[in-house]
Amino acid sequence: FLLCVSSRRSAFNDHWPHSALVPVGVGGAVLCWLLCGRRKKTIEMGDGWWGSGVRPQKNEDARVRPFHIEASEEDIKDLHQRLDRTRYVTPLEEAQFHYGFPGTELQKIVSYWRGEYDWGKQVETLNRYPHYKTTIEGLDVHFVHVKPPHLPPGQKAVPLLLVHGWPGSFYEFYRIIPLLTEPGKHGLDPKVTFEVICPSIPGYGFSEAPHKQGFDAVAAARIFYKLMLRLGFSQFYLQGGDWGSLITTTLSQMRPE
Repeated sequence: FLLCVSSRRSAFNDHWPHSALVPVGVGGAVLCWLLCGRRKKTIEMGDGWWGSGVRPQKNEDARVRPFHIEASEEDIKDLHQRLDRTRYVTPLEEAQFHYGFPGTELQKIVSYWRGEYDWGKQVETLNRYPHYKTTIEGLDVHFVHVKPPHLPPGQKAVPLLLVHGWPGSFYEFYRIIPLLTEPGKHGLDPKVTFEVICPSIPGYGFSEAPHKQGFDAVAAARIFYKLMLRLGFSQFYLQGGDWGSLITTTLSQMRPE
């Protein structure tokens, strides 16, 4: 991929991160040029509450809690039972996908999820990296946090926030995490080693969905900024794909009150 790093002073003054984008191909290079070269606007950071009910008077629980992904036998059995009750509609002849998902093709998908998909193996794969949750603005926010296993004395890892797109999840970054956290093992420059944080956008994956109307890219950016501060990072690089790029671009334009 092409890495574009902006060395401009960000809207959050000295305590806000330099912005980094990892676009792909020629289109990504053009996008990178537009974002890095244009004059940045600033957006009020503000605050929010997206939990259920009224915001409590006491301070929010700021603990970072380990999280382990599980798929119990009861959950899988329940899924199988619901798949077995699928009711198919006979598709129009030679209509392909022009009138929706054909019932014949849907049967193949259901058959795969019902009889072939290895849930145990997938859960094991997902738990390959450390997962955590923390409560921010009333929501339990899930994220993956991977630190470099080996760093030479005196070298510091560069914190990097990666935000997924739609439809997607933190898992879309799994293949590049080793390249970022252990670059020397993959023929890359070991002097540039990253500490990777991959959160789930609220409402996606294992992050709690907002309970209030109006949740947008500004709210997501603010939550992720608070997440990085909670993890001890006042300066960091960031990258996003699809909706994630909107969030990270918005995050780079925000300024605290």
